[in-house]
Amino acid sequence: MILKKAAIVTKTRIQPVSGAHAIEIMAIGIEWAVPLNETQLADLQTVYDGTPEIKEFVPQHSPVQGFSIQHVAQVGIGAPQPLPQVVQLPRFVTQAGGFDLRRLEPGGKISWVTSIRPQILSCNCSDYDRWKNVKPKALSILRPFVDAALSAGAQISAIGLQYQDAFRLVDGISQEATKELFRQDCRWLPAHVFDEPSFWHCHQGWFSKGPDERRVLNNVTTDVSDVNGVCFARIGGQHRVFSTSFDATTAINIGASEIDRILECLHDENKKVINGMLSDDALEAIGCSVGGA
Repeated sequence: MILKKAAIVTKTRIQPVSGAHAIEIMAIGIEWAVPLNETQLADLQTVYDGTPEIKEFVPQHSPVQGFSIQHVAQVGIGAPQPLPQVVQLPRFVTQAGGFDLRRLEPGGKISWVTSIRPQILSCNCSDYDRWKNVKPKALSILRPFVDAALSAGAQISAIGLQYQDAFRLVDGISQEATKELFRQDCRWLPAHVFDEPSFWHCHQGWFSKGPDERRVLNNVTTDVSDVNGVCFARIGGQHRVFSTSFDATTAINIGASEIDRILECLHDENKKVINGMLSDDALEAIGCSVGGA
């Protein structure tokens, strides 16, 4: 979402959780077609060890221990049989599961987390200000790992962008609060939620076309609930571009140079939902252009 100078709202029962905006967390994920093996994970560890800029920004390093299940043949001991019975017994084998990188603020808050796993490379930011600032920082962390993984034979199966926006409903849930926060003609919410006197939840998903006619999966979850006596309305948007055509019949590989463009596409999908779902007053409260891109 494009953030402008935040509007000061004094006569509303709706409060964006972050004051200037409503974003609690943003996350970017790079998914691999085949899980990275221990050698490839070791290559990514070398990237971290050899990149001072990344080590300085996310200095807290935590290795993750994974495990796999192997079946071992053993001769069974049981009732007399013509031949010894062979059974397959599971054995848990520990292995490298990747590592986490964190940035802690002076007050102890974790503001950035980068997770390297066999299946996915992700970067989470809970200290969001503007997309134009956060995206380049996230890419500066992710790209060296992506480049190393691709050089080691990995392939990208999907790229995802996730947002969670939240608003406090100061006076609790009511039909008036729902109508103040959301557009009543919103195509992403069923009409009956505006008549509900209590908490509600709505989840939906659809496909759209991304760069080079790739398939994009959009999932949006809207939730109004009580958290420790405080009422919150949350909108969770998850948007993923897959390395396949829109009809899923043709593979379209994703290269490292395309990540920036794909993220812009996913960000636009998220803005489209937010601008179409929130009321003009709510958009003004979070500094978004009313009804626009």
